[in-house]
Amino acid sequence: MAVFNILKMDYPVYEGVGLPKMATFLENPGKTIQNIQDLKLGPDAVILATFPRSGTHWVYEIVHMLHNKEANYATKSREAVFLEGLSDLGPLQSYNQVVSTHLPFQWIPKQHLETGGKIIHVIRNPKDVAVSLYKFLVSCNSIDETFEEFLFGYFLKEEVMYGGWFDYNKAFIRESEARKDQIIMLQYEKLQRNTKEELKRLAKFLNVKDAEPLLEDIAEKCSFDSLKSAEKTSQNDDTMSDIMKSIHRKNNPTVYRKGKIGDWKNHFTVAMSETFDKAYADNMRNVALDIDFV
Repeated sequence: MAVFNILKMDYPVYEGVGLPKMATFLENPGKTIQNIQDLKLGPDAVILATFPRSGTHWVYEIVHMLHNKEANYATKSREAVFLEGLSDLGPLQSYNQVVSTHLPFQWIPKQHLETGGKIIHVIRNPKDVAVSLYKFLVSCNSIDETFEEFLFGYFLKEEVMYGGWFDYNKAFIRESEARKDQIIMLQYEKLQRNTKEELKRLAKFLNVKDAEPLLEDIAEKCSFDSLKSAEKTSQNDDTMSDIMKSIHRKNNPTVYRKGKIGDWKNHFTVAMSETFDKAYADNMRNVALDIDFV
């Protein structure tokens, strides 16, 4: 099995954390991260914090609907409020809607943390995340390795983007325990299986009054098939295309692929799964996380 090293692929690294090949990081990762930390969002802003391919676009639409108390799709794409994807954060100063980031906890905007701003952290089975991230990168011609090479040569390495699934999520789990009124953790699998109950919990966290009449409509409009159809008609900006052009990619990645729970079983061999399980056990042994990912 061939093994590749992300550092030899000229991926940017800042403070020991690997970063994706986006123009903002390729130009000056330290300045990009400092600008994000200095960003002053509005008092009602919500930060959606996710490791890549953990249901970000899905939850973005849910939060947008709850926040605005109407079951209408966002006209501004998730990429248009993707903190590290933007070269100019000016339009987000004092912004009072939901914004999105994959940055580790230590790089979240400081004022938002200090003033008790709301943060939504979404966690998903890392095996499904690995498959989804691999397919995402293939769809925009970013890699040509096999899935097994990607899994063991990149996803489970220390240099993986955003610090890797384990370190990224451990920090947010730890902080969500210490900041219960400020950070809520949503589990991708639970949100998919018990959508209405999780929407109620999220609405309560966001202090959305009288949300009950909205929940059925939100669940319907935020089903996978509905979102996949709406993606082409509801949003009126080209931020994703601009991001891809900035790194010389002709194709936009596939955002909504399957959205299935347990798709990893179609891609992992028994041996791969056992090796991954050991890595999970080693990395998460001291984490109080009562989740059955399936």
